[in-house]
Amino acid sequence: MVILVVLIISAVIFWPSSPKHQLLAYLSDDVSFYYHWTNKKTLTKDFFGQEASQEVMTDLELALGNNFLNLQELVWFRTGKKQSNNYLLRFSRLPRSFVNDFNAPEQKYKPLILDKNVLLLSSEYIISNLEPREEKNIYFKEGVSVYWQKTKAPEFLTALADLVEPVFVGEEVLLNWQELARGKNRISLLENTTSELKDVKNFLTLKDFDLVFGFRGGIVDNFDIKLLKTFFDTLPYYNLNDEVIKQRILTDTILWQKDDGWILASDRDWQEDILDFIDYFIVEEVPRVLQDGTAYVELVASPNQNIKEHNINGQEVSQIGELFIWNIGDQHYLSNQKKLIENLSSNNQYLGSILDNCLNKQAEIGDFVYIKDRAVLEQITANYLDDYGIEELQMISYTTSTITGLNICF
Repeated sequence: MVILVVLIISAVIFWPSSPKHQLLAYLSDDVSFYYHWTNKKTLTKDFFGQEASQEVMTDLELALGNNFLNLQELVWFRTGKKQSNNYLLRFSRLPRSFVNDFNAPEQKYKPLILDKNVLLLSSEYIISNLEPREEKNIYFKEGVSVYWQKTKAPEFLTALADLVEPVFVGEEVLLNWQELARGKNRISLLENTTSELKDVKNFLTLKDFDLVFGFRGGIVDNFDIKLLKTFFDTLPYYNLNDEVIKQRILTDTILWQKDDGWILASDRDWQEDILDFIDYFIVEEVPRVLQDGTAYVELVASPNQNIKEHNINGQEVSQIGELFIWNIGDQHYLSNQKKLIENLSSNNQYLGSILDNCLNKQAEIGDFVYIKDRAVLEQITANYLDDYGIEELQMISYTTSTITGLNICF
């Protein structure tokens, strides 16, 4: 009984209590940069490849001594135009004597306890007004996050800033890197802007595919058509001109490829554009007259092509030439292979379900890329992500009622 009482008392005293606030809630609005390690396991992660972040860890190990082992959460930040380093730290346990010991002359940081087990270390004067704010938006409660004001990134982030700043519309940059289940990783780029998107999560999807891209319209002017041809080499490009590609493939369309087969999905009917996709069609003779009065006959594609009707898995599917059209409600599918339509109509799997692991379920999907073809992955990731043993790659832009973002999962 005595042993049990001792154990209970020990648990009450030493068991870590849930924090009242995440450390980001203490930051004021004049913060120009921060690096946030959200939990103990992330303290040893070098997600963004920044030597400066590892130098911070070494510096804090020396400053904190044995208390470094109790560190649970860390924010390294700077304010205004100052380049001096400041730290917010949360410990599982922080002895009361720590601050007194820390005031030794050789210490270069000034300590201030903000809450139970929450400490501020400042390399200059003590920063004031660090009161937790309940209303502060904290978007990432896991992983490692980096924030800076656009064009004002610390020097050690210059290479990263050059890469990601053009992606952001606003004046602030926020990145997050998390380890997901089963060894997967997710990089998130997020900002406080909104846009309206049609919901495509309920479109059906192939269960087995090599790659699927979604084009929602915003990418048309900046997308290199040669890049589309590199990834999707099975489309009938001998018929498709650049304007058709922009208007019917790169605008509000989803595109799957499996071996030498492809499927296009859209909320617009494909039949009105079918002549741009089929390789042969019925023609009819149309009398014409030249300006000099010479009569001639022109062969043009007939609007009345031969249409065969199929019943596939209880669904009516039309065949025009070698192409298959399936209309179900406001969803319209076009494919060059009957077996892909058979697979699609029997699978009963929705697009949202294959993207859920990389995306907030409440978000609306924008442009996206999902590559499962190892040969393609090896081409585009060889020089960047060799160490991660990538099996598949997803990149999804999205929006909610308050934010827009881009998630990259691998």
